[in-house]
Amino acid sequence: MTKKPTSKSLSPKTPHPTTSAASPPSLKNSFDAFLAEANLLPKEKVVPLKVDVNLVFANVQQGILSVQPQLTRLRSELPMLNVDGLMKLPRLAEALLYAHGEAIRHSQPVKRAEMEAKLGELQSLRESMLLQAEVFALVGLVPEARVAQIRAGKGLFDAAQDGVALADLYGAYRGQIAGKHPFSDAQIARVAELGHALMKVITPEGARASVSSAAVKAMDERDRIYSLLLLRHGELRRAGYYLFGDEIDEKVPTLGARAGKRREPEAPLPTPAAPEQPAP
Repeated sequence: MTKKPTSKSLSPKTPHPTTSAASPPSLKNSFDAFLAEANLLPKEKVVPLKVDVNLVFANVQQGILSVQPQLTRLRSELPMLNVDGLMKLPRLAEALLYAHGEAIRHSQPVKRAEMEAKLGELQSLRESMLLQAEVFALVGLVPEARVAQIRAGKGLFDAAQDGVALADLYGAYRGQIAGKHPFSDAQIARVAELGHALMKVITPEGARASVSSAAVKAMDERDRIYSLLLLRHGELRRAGYYLFGDEIDEKVPTLGARAGKRREPEAPLPTPAAPEQPAP
């Protein structure tokens, strides 16, 4: 008896698509796309950001909108101009928005409410652990001078240091005091963690406020992205002058230009030379 083919066997198998949908626009993706190139800029070409990044973003968009209808002409008449590179300027401006946000985030001090919560937790653990340590010192289980040194001093930064010092003390004399205090290993580790975290955000009295290494790195990356944008935008301005002449400031404004304010007079941008026509 011949087996009748089922509808399932007759239906061709439809392969499932393996490609995923395109990723949505992302400022971070734009930043990642240009960071390596920005990091290659020599130090002398890195310019600190001193203009409003929102103005920069808007002016880049304006310049691209003005030049975009003339791309065919630019490719034909200015073959040495990197037109494709100019069209990446909006993404480079997005990268600057992200870099600027990161620089602000890393430069801002810890929120007061967050710091006070950590200080409250630290003070509670510090005082009970320090009282217990003083009892241990009285009975000779830990050095009295070491405990007295922790007790000495005042101020928030000193309290943060005490958290680290107490964790070190309980760890160094673990064998002598094991089972003779109520603190868990997690609590001892926590007081050290809180101490280290607060020492990074509390400035000792009389000391200059410090900037974290993360903030320094973020600001350097921001300035590098801005410097790369500045260089690329110079090419857009040259193309704009070639196309629009004296109307350049309206069509392709400088990065920091504000609406309704004319730029200070400066030497005119040189017109890019058109290629020589071949002899007939």
